[in-house]
Amino acid sequence: MSAAPKLIYFGFRGRALASRVALFNALGKDGWVDERVSLPRFKKEAKQEQNPERLDAPYITNNLPQLNLPCGTKFSQSHAIARYAARLPPAPEAAAASHHTPDLYPSGKSSLIVDEAIAVVDQILLLTPKDSDEATRQAAREAYQRSGFLRVGMELLEGRLKQSSGPFLLGSQLSIADLYVRAPLCDLFELKHFDGVTDDFVAQFPRVQECGLAVLEHPLLKAYHENYKN
Repeated sequence: MSAAPKLIYFGFRGRALASRVALFNALGKDGWVDERVSLPRFKKEAKQEQNPERLDAPYITNNLPQLNLPCGTKFSQSHAIARYAARLPPAPEAAAASHHTPDLYPSGKSSLIVDEAIAVVDQILLLTPKDSDEATRQAAREAYQRSGFLRVGMELLEGRLKQSSGPFLLGSQLSIADLYVRAPLCDLFELKHFDGVTDDFVAQFPRVQECGLAVLEHPLLKAYHENYKN
């Protein structure tokens, strides 16, 4: 059993960037374990579809990310993990670092903006058409960006960033919501992993793109990337 929290995820940013950065912000490089597993190997690993003792399984939801606490309890769901990590009291060395960023998860009205944005990003991914037939999927994805929730969600995020005057959803204050805008959302667009979504569509939301770029230029992310590739 690890004496430090262990975050388990794949080798890319995906849904774990916010949790990784928040843990680094609170605990520094040595206060937590960043365990990265091979996605192909993870897919091949045997997992029980039915398990009355699921909380004792190696992967409690048969998916990642997962946070294993020193007490032995395991938790799933990236949003819950990111909020927990963002609320952790910082270790003395982490708090003293010049890049330390307080209030990655804020209180009051600001928490509504953060929670809304995280949920919107999640819903964009969840509702993305995934039909097995290519022609059907392509037509559904065209509709998804024309009038579906991809457009609705991107318009909402663009509007919130306009209200805040940017570059982040809370103005100059970085939050875990901006980290979700960066990854997985902007990563999917920039890496062309969002099949069927055109560059012309993405260009309609310049503030979302600017937010994603500003995240990478923030002192916290620069310090993070000195220690972690992604």
